[in-house]
Amino acid sequence: RAARRPAPAAMSGLAGKVRRAAESEEFDLANYDQARCDELAKGAFSEPLPIGEMVRLSFVVGGGKLVRQKYTDDLPKVFMGSLANIGYVNDDSAAVEAGSGGKFKYQHDTGKNLKFVHVFPHIAGASQATAAQDGGDAEDEEEEQPRTPEEILVQCDADDFKELVEDQLPTYGQKKRLLDLLKARVASLEAIEAKMARLEQLSAEEQALFDGVGVEEVKEKAKVVSAELQGMAERGQLTAAEKAAVQEQLEARLAAAEAELQKAEAEGKAKRAQQLTQQLEAIRKTRAAVKDCTPVALPTLRHSAEIAKLHGKLLDIARLEKDKKGNYTVAELTRLGEKPEIEEAIEILSQRSRGWLEADDVFQERLQACLRKASSGAAKKPGASSGGYAGGKTTAGASSGWSTASGGARAAKGKASAPSTRNAFSALS
Repeated sequence: RAARRPAPAAMSGLAGKVRRAAESEEFDLANYDQARCDELAKGAFSEPLPIGEMVRLSFVVGGGKLVRQKYTDDLPKVFMGSLANIGYVNDDSAAVEAGSGGKFKYQHDTGKNLKFVHVFPHIAGASQATAAQDGGDAEDEEEEQPRTPEEILVQCDADDFKELVEDQLPTYGQKKRLLDLLKARVASLEAIEAKMARLEQLSAEEQALFDGVGVEEVKEKAKVVSAELQGMAERGQLTAAEKAAVQEQLEARLAAAEAELQKAEAEGKAKRAQQLTQQLEAIRKTRAAVKDCTPVALPTLRHSAEIAKLHGKLLDIARLEKDKKGNYTVAELTRLGEKPEIEEAIEILSQRSRGWLEADDVFQERLQACLRKASSGAAKKPGASSGGYAGGKTTAGASSGWSTASGGARAAKGKASAPSTRNAFSALS
């Protein structure tokens, strides 16, 4: 096994206070910028905390009118980005339990009127914490928790793998990206084994990879995903873009197989020719099924209703800015002041809606479809003196060819009085 890095030396400042925390505590990030957030995240959380039980470390990153001047509007996003950069994962379900190590979540505490980022650190565990106190240097009995969807899928057992593929990778494109990752892992492991056979020294990275999941287990997972992809193609469970890509792949495979068949027949290899003939029949059958299928829609965003509602509020603000042209009442100025928070809430909810191994262009297509639906709903509303969204600025063109499931929330209608700041972040609590 690859040797673990030594724990960081004792440090001063906030990072030192965080690392010395023995129970759940609260810390204030007033006046913190990108550089200080990056420094804190690395100093405090780059290594497991030397404690035996999980704690919740809460960082104040914003609040109401009385304290908001101490925090920049984008501090929650900045600090969460710093945590993500060291491998921590945003998880709304994280709690004070061992399985939440290496996770964080955002909360707007409406009772305190403060915004928090709660961090659930990697911990050494009871045995390691005791060993550290006694001066021992024994390695942890358990492996570190996987930190990315890719590692979770590679490291989980066979039964969990099948469930995760079904639950977290609903589209053909996501499963195809997983298959590509698994094939790349197999190639890397086989290259490492060949290097070891030549008695060559492995790098630390190669050693860590070799000490992980074995090549045969990864190959079995690749077979599972290949079967899933074949089934989706035969059943026509493809979006328009996926259908075009699969058709192109099938044509290439068909041409290659036909060339191989001609070669086998010319060389008198009857058994090989028979295998290729069966393979060609299967490819042609799949090609026909794909050609005749009707493309399916991409799944809607997980938080589509909340995003649509907040987008409606932005449209309302845009209407207000256009109509009033700088002549605002106090209440209207308050509404305008909430624009950054609404935009930030949309950004956070959008990222939380992103699927595992989802391509950037596919995610953007789903997001833009959600925003177009919200804009379309607002445009159909009759004009109103203060809250209608007709004429509001839309984020994308009206035509998409992308259908969403019914039941999405309509754009929220503006109130006569200024909405509370808490409304923008209520969905994030």
